[in-house]
Amino acid sequence: MSRQALEGLKVVEVGNIVAGPWCGSMLADFGARVIKVEPPKTGDLMRGMGRIKNLWFAVEGRNKQNVTLNLKTEQGKKMLWQLIEDADVLIENFRPGVFRKLGFTWEEIHRRNPRLIYTVASGYGQTGPYAPRPGFDRMGLALGGFLEVTGYPDTPPVKPGISVADFYTAMFSCMAVMFAIYDRDVNGSGEGQMIDCALTESVLRLQESIIAEYSYDGTIRTRIGNGTTVTVPSGHFLTKDDKYVALSITGDKLYRDCMHQIDRQDLIDHPDYQTTIDRAAHREEINAEFAKWARAHTLKECLDILGEGIPACPIYNVADIMEDPQFAARDDIVEVETEQFGKIKMQNVCPKMLGTPGEIKWPGQPLGKFNKDVFGGLLGYTDEQLAQFAEDGVI
Repeated sequence: MSRQALEGLKVVEVGNIVAGPWCGSMLADFGARVIKVEPPKTGDLMRGMGRIKNLWFAVEGRNKQNVTLNLKTEQGKKMLWQLIEDADVLIENFRPGVFRKLGFTWEEIHRRNPRLIYTVASGYGQTGPYAPRPGFDRMGLALGGFLEVTGYPDTPPVKPGISVADFYTAMFSCMAVMFAIYDRDVNGSGEGQMIDCALTESVLRLQESIIAEYSYDGTIRTRIGNGTTVTVPSGHFLTKDDKYVALSITGDKLYRDCMHQIDRQDLIDHPDYQTTIDRAAHREEINAEFAKWARAHTLKECLDILGEGIPACPIYNVADIMEDPQFAARDDIVEVETEQFGKIKMQNVCPKMLGTPGEIKWPGQPLGKFNKDVFGGLLGYTDEQLAQFAEDGVI
């Protein structure tokens, strides 16, 4: 097996669903030892989410050593402290104040393990007037400005079909962990630090030049449908066979090439369509002309005519993804053996690293699967003690 980038890194993950745990998933994919702490009986809420119980957890719980601890018991708190005291990273995404009330303050964590990097995710961050509020993906998208620019002007804002704010927050958290590790181990500070990630701020950072535009001339960007203000024509165009072709044309050359391919020299020569700014001002009418052309052709005809030089593609559903040769060529979908579901397919590790690649060693496991390995093998508790802890509701 190839060497992995994060071999030897010990991570303790205490959290639910996505915004915290997906940070742990990425670290685990690249070789970190991630010990995931779940409450006994219920486990991570992700286990019960989705159409099929435990299936989502099989994907996002992969490569983790999941254990159970009741943090409302003194013994449970003691055992979590034992895990934290020699860890490199602690991941947590309780509602702000909950972890502190359990006795796990940053000050005490840092005192006990000065090298530990503690990353916490929440809806609004650990400070400010909104900090105590419960925050979920939709709240992050709403307050961070994402929903205002998603959808059509005459319809309500549209939420994406996946948890975008949660996933981006976890990704920013993972990046920050690596920044902190670099400072600690490469720059040589030797010190851990606390990382405060918020759903609202993760979404806010994605907002292109929206803030700058408003500060410059008071413009409030809002929903304009599937087009954009910088790529014309662009959007999702219905074809003759009732499928959709996605198109995104940027710059003068691509615009001329696209219009040449669809035999619309008149749209190249039109005096109002000569620059990107000109075309943005006439976005709707140019998009309408392309829409007429697309509707007169099948999806295959559209793609054949546009050719490989024009940024256009079909809009895929999951069945299309599974059959696509590009994803197959890059091993983007892999088959994994599970205890509950048999063989299932899931997304492979991303990104691809040629020197220290990630790997799926095992899928998300049943609740408490690694209790003996971690509490016995790592912390030194005997089988008798673990049996007593189970009886007492600690694990």
